[in-house]
Amino acid sequence: MKSRIIEIAGAEKISDIGFCGISDYKKAAENLEKPAVFGSGGQKTEVLENARTAIVCAFNYYAGEEKGNISRYAQGEDYHITVLRKMQPIAEELEKNGFSAKIFADTGILNERLLAKNSGIAFIGRNRMAISEKFGSYFFVGYILTDCEIKDDRKTREGCLDCGRCEKACPLGALKGGFCEEKCLSYITQKKGGLSEEEEQAMVSANTVWGCDICQEVCPHNQGIPITEISEFKENRIINLEIDENISNKEFKKLYKNRAFSWRGKKILIRNQKILKKPKKFQKKC
Repeated sequence: MKSRIIEIAGAEKISDIGFCGISDYKKAAENLEKPAVFGSGGQKTEVLENARTAIVCAFNYYAGEEKGNISRYAQGEDYHITVLRKMQPIAEELEKNGFSAKIFADTGILNERLLAKNSGIAFIGRNRMAISEKFGSYFFVGYILTDCEIKDDRKTREGCLDCGRCEKACPLGALKGGFCEEKCLSYITQKKGGLSEEEEQAMVSANTVWGCDICQEVCPHNQGIPITEISEFKENRIINLEIDENISNKEFKKLYKNRAFSWRGKKILIRNQKILKKPKKFQKKC
């Protein structure tokens, strides 16, 4: 079964695949500050109760050095759509052979970065990103829970180079002494309400209306990585987002329904656009 799953993953151009035993995951999850274990509930989809294995898939989305005003992860098709579609044939193969299978793409209650680490796909960097030795941190994680027991035989190293570049480059110091979500520029571009002058200044300096790639751009593990083979992430990309301020909600949803930034709605994005157009007093490096 394992070889067949790997074969299907290759045909779907899934960038990497690993296998994580659920019992091993539970042991590792006990050491997390915010445990992500079976039965933790929340708004995300419940897991498969009789799961024995997590089939963990990585999807490289790196499409080149060209920068825009939105994070690279949101420039192509919404990864939720792509990841679910590409993992579906694996789930169908499992079910055809009498096993249960349930697919998750940012919808399950398990910690995807921990799954990536335990499956041998990645290690966790100082910037809290999952980092692959093959294609750095520019990848999405999806997983399939199944009652088919598949042994994992891959191991990856435990940590990054610990050079500190990500911490030094972070505009608002989100990585100092741990991770502070409220100081993360990606979080700030997505939160509702008004922003402080310091937050606005950071957005202008980074020239971003959605997300932030700074800690990834300075990371040495992201140097010389390959361009993705997944067409959905490198074709029909939106590099620079400019939304008509007079567009209706209906028109917005029609235009951007298959984009990862659309879930937040147009108001936040238009607010951010206006911030970038403010007087040049904000145009200084953080």
